[in-house]
Amino acid sequence: MTLHAANAQIRQVYQLKTFDQQLQPVKHLDIAINDNDYVSIGNKGVAFVELSDSDLPIKSIRLKDDKLEAASWNLSKGILEVIIRKKSYYEIDIFVGSNSGQPLKGVEVAFNGRKKVTGITDGNGKVRLPLALDEKIHSKEQFSLDNYNIVQLQTSELNARLIAEPAKTATVAPEREVRQQDTASSSSQSYFKDFDLSKLDSIQSLTVFYAIFKNYHIEDMDEPSRRKVDAKFQELIGQLKDSLNHNALRFFNNISDSTYLQEDISNLLAQSRLESRMLDEQQADFEEKIRLINDKLKSGFEALSEEERTGLLADIRLLERILSENESKFYKNHNSYRQVINDLMTRYFNLEDLEGKLSKSEAQRLEEQRMFRERLIAIFSLVVIFAVMIILLAYFSDKLKKQKKKLETANAEIKRINENLEGMVYQRTKMLEEANRELDTVLYRASHDLRSPVCSIEGLCNLAAILNEKERGELFEKVVQATKGMDKLLKKLSVISEINRPGAVSPVYLCEMIEVIRGRFKEVINSHEINFVIECSPDLIINTVPNLIEVILANLIENAIFFCVLKDSEEYQVVLKAMAVDTHVELSIFDNGIGVERTISDRLFDMFFRGNEHSKGNGLGLYIVQKSVQALGGRITVESEPGSFSKFAVNLPIHLLSKNSQELTDTVV
Repeated sequence: MTLHAANAQIRQVYQLKTFDQQLQPVKHLDIAINDNDYVSIGNKGVAFVELSDSDLPIKSIRLKDDKLEAASWNLSKGILEVIIRKKSYYEIDIFVGSNSGQPLKGVEVAFNGRKKVTGITDGNGKVRLPLALDEKIHSKEQFSLDNYNIVQLQTSELNARLIAEPAKTATVAPEREVRQQDTASSSSQSYFKDFDLSKLDSIQSLTVFYAIFKNYHIEDMDEPSRRKVDAKFQELIGQLKDSLNHNALRFFNNISDSTYLQEDISNLLAQSRLESRMLDEQQADFEEKIRLINDKLKSGFEALSEEERTGLLADIRLLERILSENESKFYKNHNSYRQVINDLMTRYFNLEDLEGKLSKSEAQRLEEQRMFRERLIAIFSLVVIFAVMIILLAYFSDKLKKQKKKLETANAEIKRINENLEGMVYQRTKMLEEANRELDTVLYRASHDLRSPVCSIEGLCNLAAILNEKERGELFEKVVQATKGMDKLLKKLSVISEINRPGAVSPVYLCEMIEVIRGRFKEVINSHEINFVIECSPDLIINTVPNLIEVILANLIENAIFFCVLKDSEEYQVVLKAMAVDTHVELSIFDNGIGVERTISDRLFDMFFRGNEHSKGNGLGLYIVQKSVQALGGRITVESEPGSFSKFAVNLPIHLLSKNSQELTDTVV
């Protein structure tokens, strides 16, 4: 039990927020922290994630979308804020191998693009290099290998393969010459003695410099040669000093904006230890040099001249001043370092305090969850008990209702029988009153609508008596139009009369009848380029009254064509569908015209109602359609979107039982 507790890692909950570079929340992302499982960011750019002690400090943040990357992140007060940006580069995997396919390990690979990018191959001969988005690999000349020549380049979308062979060295470096000449003492002496001073720049180390010039007598050289040798010696000494300075700063150079805090502190510790060791060494050297100077002063101070003593005193005072300044700088840097350390300690203890608060908050959250679960179980138990009681109550209530329903059914049957005769008389009286009202309306409107074209014709005739021949021709056309309007109204009235005397029931080939009716409007369809589509099976036969079916189809097609062309559209379309469904046939006619306003949809089937101010009809078309549908025992509905479309749907029985004229008339009324 103790072993498990010691090995367990404390996990804490942190709030995760994602922002773009303008600090706007970024939503719907999948993020992996330290290469753990992905965490989904919701539609508010916020999520919660559990992190263990080993996850801190955060070393890497990776996004599932390979086009994005984490620009930076900050963990403070239990909130991890991540700045997201688009990648300005893409990574390509490069394999470096020999002609035999063996991987070349530890080889420096350089890509010479817009910027030079370098990397060193791993144990498998692979290296990954970042390239700009607009950079492409197209030739082996873009690459260079350290001590190898590239023989062949093979590329794919995100991979490249370099085949290389060792580079052939044309000249031998002075160091290698020295090592080779050392193996043969006789040739070595000849080489060093015969060294060409014009190749002095080829010497790159003090070892080679000493091996060459230990056999020379500097005093025997001429002045220009001595100056060249001295300059080369000073250059090699300077390189050695730079190398020492570089080693001294190697830890500081590892600290940058992209490194991790733990690594930065480790580098600072290493740098501090290095500086402490260097101070000890310098202190020992300094004390040794002071001792030597004191010895020299003891033995030779009296022999110094007045001028030398004055100069020595000035140098000692300068040394004192420099040491005082160094001491001041040391204490100043020391105080700055102490301030930084105090800040780090303060943040550390603040972090511990925050962790304690988060732990307390997490414990409180777990306790609330436990209490919530207990309340949920109690509520669920009460609901189950209440549901059982309701089921029992419903069962007994249902039994009582069935008994009551039987009694009510018996009473209702007796009442229906008693009231049947009275109801039939009332219904017939109501039907007759409705028929009389409609008849009055027909007579009034018909007389008015017939008088209007008659008056128009009479007025046109009076005008014709005083106009010339050309103007009389125009009046004649108007007389014809008025006459056609009168004829159309009379035909509608005759159709209403035919509905009341529908005729016999017979088989009707529905598809053929639709084609015949469409032919009547062929001229209008062609002139307006209407896309008239008929979807009907050729063998669809219904047993019904032919003239009523023809009235329904003709009026619906005429209505669809008229209101379709009223709309300002590039394409007019009328679709008529007919199909058999069980014992009924369903007719629908669709047009992409001006549609029907919702305020008048309830009045579409009223007698003499015109749904649009541009309508040239007399308001009887849809009224006749409704009466015809009712006479055939069907129903009609309308669906419309103003300014978009209209669709009329008619449902009729396929096999209409034969009725006499009086029965059909009663149905219409």
